[in-house]
Amino acid sequence: MTANQKPWWIWVFPLLTLAFLIAIPLFVWNATDAILNSTDGDFGDVVIDPSKPGYESYVLATPSHLTLGVDDAGGLVMVAIMGLAPNDEGGAILLLNPKTLLGEEETIASVFKSGGLVEAERALKDYLEIGFTTSNTMPSSSWGAYIASVSPVSVDLNNKVYELVAAENLSSDTSACCFYEGVVQVGPSDIDLFLARSEGDDSGQLRHLRQEAFWRAWIERLSEEAEVSLIPGEIDAGFGRMVSGFSKGEFVIVDLSQDMQPEATYIARATAKDTVIDMIPFPLPSNPGARSTVRLLDAVGGLDLAADYSLELVKAGAQILIIGNASEFGGATELIYHDSKDADLVAEFQKVLGGGEILYEPLTDAAVEITVIIGEELNGRD
Repeated sequence: MTANQKPWWIWVFPLLTLAFLIAIPLFVWNATDAILNSTDGDFGDVVIDPSKPGYESYVLATPSHLTLGVDDAGGLVMVAIMGLAPNDEGGAILLLNPKTLLGEEETIASVFKSGGLVEAERALKDYLEIGFTTSNTMPSSSWGAYIASVSPVSVDLNNKVYELVAAENLSSDTSACCFYEGVVQVGPSDIDLFLARSEGDDSGQLRHLRQEAFWRAWIERLSEEAEVSLIPGEIDAGFGRMVSGFSKGEFVIVDLSQDMQPEATYIARATAKDTVIDMIPFPLPSNPGARSTVRLLDAVGGLDLAADYSLELVKAGAQILIIGNASEFGGATELIYHDSKDADLVAEFQKVLGGGEILYEPLTDAAVEITVIIGEELNGRD
């Protein structure tokens, strides 16, 4: 798949988004769970009636998580970026090859080798321009406990892509001795090798495909069980929360084009950034101040701001803190900023929205840096 082609899952998320948005006026979501989109953010109520002018609600970050899986030797073998859906019911995961190049020379694996989780997370945050709610390192010894209650997990490797990659990358001797194929029953004693073994494939493609197949099979198996006690440790934070949430709703393994070569894996940075925002539509900033804070208001009445306008603003560099209604309906589209440093960003916002008047109103103590008001002329845009 080329960088310009849209992955299949991109059509799944808008349908989920529509269903979630229809439900928004009926309730106020718990303060760290879900908001207005395919993989949430959260609202704390500010004004009682969301249909009235002046209503505003605070937006908290989409629950997100970074897991770095390591083998017995301490090498990085899995990079998993996760985002939860509203009410912790479903979500998405993106698996990156550890050899993914983040600059001219550094890969995720090389950064992890020199600086561990802290430096690898920092590098990914800078590269993707988002932050993660939580993160963890997953040693190989921990996987057995996580799958024990539903083991063996039946992982189906019968697919054309896996077979083609194996044929292109493995010698006949390798295939005969240690190649996973067919339907593999994975239990606590062999899960670490199943997720980590390279099988003589220097590019890491086979391992990557096995990991995707494992996640799909494991979450499907968990979804068949009602007891959350099947997941060890915490289920209201971190890795446990992600896994528990995935098992309760629509689970998507995100398809991102990754050119996996023996020396490194290459991805298009712009595509990767947009892909992650589709998963995590209200992200934390990668560092304090890395994103400009935004109030997004409806001057028409009844607009789905999160569905129609927030995503492109976030992709352009916004951190949306407030969504609501303008002080009165019937106004025009305006983009108001208070510091000259945001002039270029506001111009970019105007471009992605397709219109609006830019207004500069100097303030030193504004609650947000930029206010975007959606007026009638943008209503129903394509």
